[in-house]
Amino acid sequence: MTAEATGAEGFGEAVGGDSTALEWASPGVSLRKRILTGAGVALVAALFLFIAWYENASMLVSTLIGLVFIGCFIWYLRIIAPTPYTLRLDGAGVTRTERNGEAQTIAWTGIARIKEEVFKNGTSVSFALYKRVGERNVARSFVIYRDDIPRFDEFLVAVRAHLPESVEWRRETVHE
Repeated sequence: MTAEATGAEGFGEAVGGDSTALEWASPGVSLRKRILTGAGVALVAALFLFIAWYENASMLVSTLIGLVFIGCFIWYLRIIAPTPYTLRLDGAGVTRTERNGEAQTIAWTGIARIKEEVFKNGTSVSFALYKRVGERNVARSFVIYRDDIPRFDEFLVAVRAHLPESVEWRRETVHE
C-alpha cells in the first residue's frame, strides 16, 4: 500500500472497509539503491580481478582475500538492509507488520510515551514509541526514521490525533 492522502482524516491511506484505519508502507531499500550498490560492488570486484590479472596472478592469496572480503561485504549488506514493513493506525492502536512477519499491535492505552527527534530547524527526524511492560517498566517498541516511510510528517500528525492526552510526547533537538 502507498501512503496517498485518501483517508477520511487526510492522512495515510484508508484501509479496507475501515475508514478510520490508516496505513503507511516502508518500501525497504529502493530498487535504485540496490542497483547502484550492486554496480559499485561489481566494479570493486572487477578492480580486484584486474589487479590480479595485471600482476600475472602472482598475488593469488591477496586476490582470494579480496574476493572473500567482497563476499562478506555483500553478506553484511543483506543483513543490515531494512525490511519492508507496514504501519497501521486504527481504533485499536498502532500495528507494525514486517514483510513475512507477525503483526505487533500496541494499544493506545499501552503506549507509555513518544519521543520525536527534530533538527534545529524543526524538521522531524525520528519517531520512537515506548510501550508499557508490566506495571512500572517501559520499553522502546520501535523507531521510525524520516527516510523509512513516505509522508512521515502526516504519520506524526495522525499518531498525535489518535494518542490519548495522558501520553507524554517528547520533542528533542538533535545535532545542535
